[in-house]
Amino acid sequence: MNTGPSQVADDLAKVVRGDVFADVLHRAAYSTDASIYRIVPQCVVAPHDANDIVAVINYAAANGVPVAARGAGSGLAGESLCSGIVFDMTQYMRRIINVADNGAIVVCEPGVVLDDLNERLADFGRRIGPDPSSSNRATVGGCVANNATGMHSLVYGHIGDYVVSVEGILADGGLVEFKNDFSVKQAQDDEVGSIAKKCTSVLVENEAIIAKSLPKTSRNRSGYNIAGISHDGRIDLARLLAGSEGTLAIFTKIMLQTVPLPVAKGLLQIEFDSLEKMARAVPLIVESGASACELMDRTLIDLALDALPQYRDILLTGAAAILLVEHTGDTQDKVKERIESTNEAVGKLASERRIVTEPKGQARLWKLRKDAGPLLYRKRSRKHPAEFMEDVSVDHIKLGEYIVGLKKIEKKYDISMSFYGHAGDGELHLRPYLDLGDPADVEKMRVIANEVFSLAWSLGGSISGEHADGLVRAAFIRQQYGDKCYEVLQSIKNIFDPKGVMNPGKIINDDPDIMVKNLRREKRILPERAKSDLIFEEDELELELEQCYGCGLCLSRESDLRMCPVFRALGEEMGSSRAKANILNFWATGQMSDEDFESPQFREFLDLCINCKACQFQCPSGVDISKLMTVARAEYVKKRRLRRAESVLSYNRYLSALGSFFAPISNIVMRLPGSAWLLEKFTGIDRRRKMPAFRRRSFLKVGRKYLAASKPIKKPVDKVVYFVDTYANFNDHELGFAVVDVLRHNNIEVVLPKQQPAPLPAVVYGDVKRARKDLSYNVRHLTEAVRQGYKIICSEPSAALCLREELRHFVAGEDEKLVSQNTYELMNYLLDLHRQGKLKPPMKSVVEEFVYHLPCHLCAVGEDTATIELLQNHFGVKVVNLGAGCCGLAGTFGMQKKNYDLSTKISESLRKALEANPGKVVLTECAACKMQIEHISDCTVTHPIKILADCLIQH
Repeated sequence: MNTGPSQVADDLAKVVRGDVFADVLHRAAYSTDASIYRIVPQCVVAPHDANDIVAVINYAAANGVPVAARGAGSGLAGESLCSGIVFDMTQYMRRIINVADNGAIVVCEPGVVLDDLNERLADFGRRIGPDPSSSNRATVGGCVANNATGMHSLVYGHIGDYVVSVEGILADGGLVEFKNDFSVKQAQDDEVGSIAKKCTSVLVENEAIIAKSLPKTSRNRSGYNIAGISHDGRIDLARLLAGSEGTLAIFTKIMLQTVPLPVAKGLLQIEFDSLEKMARAVPLIVESGASACELMDRTLIDLALDALPQYRDILLTGAAAILLVEHTGDTQDKVKERIESTNEAVGKLASERRIVTEPKGQARLWKLRKDAGPLLYRKRSRKHPAEFMEDVSVDHIKLGEYIVGLKKIEKKYDISMSFYGHAGDGELHLRPYLDLGDPADVEKMRVIANEVFSLAWSLGGSISGEHADGLVRAAFIRQQYGDKCYEVLQSIKNIFDPKGVMNPGKIINDDPDIMVKNLRREKRILPERAKSDLIFEEDELELELEQCYGCGLCLSRESDLRMCPVFRALGEEMGSSRAKANILNFWATGQMSDEDFESPQFREFLDLCINCKACQFQCPSGVDISKLMTVARAEYVKKRRLRRAESVLSYNRYLSALGSFFAPISNIVMRLPGSAWLLEKFTGIDRRRKMPAFRRRSFLKVGRKYLAASKPIKKPVDKVVYFVDTYANFNDHELGFAVVDVLRHNNIEVVLPKQQPAPLPAVVYGDVKRARKDLSYNVRHLTEAVRQGYKIICSEPSAALCLREELRHFVAGEDEKLVSQNTYELMNYLLDLHRQGKLKPPMKSVVEEFVYHLPCHLCAVGEDTATIELLQNHFGVKVVNLGAGCCGLAGTFGMQKKNYDLSTKISESLRKALEANPGKVVLTECAACKMQIEHISDCTVTHPIKILADCLIQH
């Protein structure tokens, strides 16, 4: 039978209610996870329920097609990658079914995100004990399949310890429930009974072999979870499935025990002048009853000091290592007592220490630990942190010996590593920088893995403490446990899956080279596909195309993250930043044809980025997806041209100039019945959008007259060019005057040279010719002012972004650098003046209370707290941060009819925040945000500079 992707998808679409995808874009998006591998599936299925999974597995078994379940795809070992059918469990199977016994027991489907489950359990004062760092996107099914743990494993261990029962589907399509403490003698003659009897027989017969083979570390989840599960004629089948990585059954329902939330917590931050002293302190800390003991070394500390200035006050320059030690208790006094006991035990081994009992201070330290680790990935290089030995664990008493051995290996192979991780568990997340597209470095990985694993085994350790065996460690499991114990693991696999349909090659794999096969970097970027009409530095585009390592943080819906607004609206992998990076890399490496690239489906894919830039500053590896999508759009437009609406909006300054020229008649016409319909029909701008009113003449003209009539500033503290941009120029002259007045009131000279609005629509839509022409015009006329000592100030954050970040990709030369390096966003510029003591005090106070919406592009060009800090600290204005995400209009994106629904979905969090806040006057710097807020609410929106003008200037 032909079982190619299209045939498989056609067949499955007839038997499942859920979604089935076999197009190259979906297959590319699901071909990677957070590991070093790429395996392209034949199709992707998002099952609606267990019946869909049964139908797919029956089909797969009949046709010899492998299957694998996938949660967030945040695994580091390639455990969810499959050449056959991949189940995306996150689309539909994400119900929290029941919370029982006052929160002590919870039942949910496998696609539930762990943090979402904990949020529900918090109402009962409980949570799931193990806390993997990926909990903001990791699913319960994935956590159980990997037998996950986290920073608090000293007290909570692995999640397998809390699994009560698992409902799953076997390789023959049977839907069964696996429970713990299952009586083998009383087993019925059914599938569960048969499996229980066969497994018990194997385990009892090899009990001595299993006991002898176990690593001497508590943090071991390698192989199958067979230790101690057979006891007194009973077997813990649910525990057996924990850590099985989808190789035994596909989970459909999971029951878990929960733990109470700690009543009181405290942190001890301990700094050391050597790793050796740190390692000597760890056993003392663990013996003191700490609930967590986390390590950061000098490499990571220095990276954090450089990249995360907000933490400089809590990081000591020059420290060789920092341990974050947590204690919990029934009262704060007990916590303080335990911390003081630990502090005393560590004694002179530490060079500095600090006790933190205040909750916000503790949260800040844990946030630092969480933010610092990913900094290792931000470096742009052919060499990337390679995940293959990052999961080794030794007994904490052996940590010092382990580090000494690692240092020898580091020197021997001339590699650099950062020593950080779970020191209390003897687990270090080591990721040497290697180029896995270079055969020499691939071989180096293999050799280093052998030496590091051998070192761990010599110390009684394990090759996998929490991250799964997957593909990366499967070839070493036989060496860890020995031939006889490995045969026991093989027997377990054969009992559940004799035909090898369920996620084959993970855990059980006799291919000695499996670790170095299917490496995603073995496919290099093709030179012809790294060429662009945009301007890049040498290797810049190629490195950007390789920068995403797939951690999946862009799948998070945390309130303090904006990335990725499209994913948040759609809830689908294809909307994530990771998928965009994967697909563009897939194309750039020649794995996608030109025909597929030029297809209508690819054009629809290109619409899934709204250029918010959140990925650039919130992605752990700093991937600029907006830039990559701009390059792809430019290439697509060169082959297929702009769509009508995009062409119209790329020339939006002409439309605005026309509206301004005929104002107020143009405003009257726009309000006539049928005008919106005509506009939609001929331009593609959605009829539901209300166009902003135009002002007669441009602000540049009236502003120049105003400045000419104003008294010159005799001794200016600074000189600036006001770059006006479209909205202030043609729609909001009061904004322009407020900017000029506030600057001049503070003895800043303002000029308005020739300029054209920032062509960001042309940039985003791929109209390179238009963007280059307009930006070149601005460079010619702004450079002269910059050479005379003027700075360029933008009241529109998107304009600042265009001149600072996008300009260099369209205009080359020293003049471009002068412009981009001397461009500032207005509110950040004023905040800097305030900090220098150069901003005049307000002449009057404002009684009214405001709410503030932070534009995405302001985050990309300055401090995201600049406006609130300035309003509150200098002007005494009461303002509440809405804390909402992207508005969804995204410049001109949401103006288009085809994008209206997605734009509305993206704005949902903002709409809810507006409804929850009683304030009806919203401050924001972005014209698009203003339009969207007024479209989705009854609020009045104004630029904060107008409030400053009201405070400073008496009219």
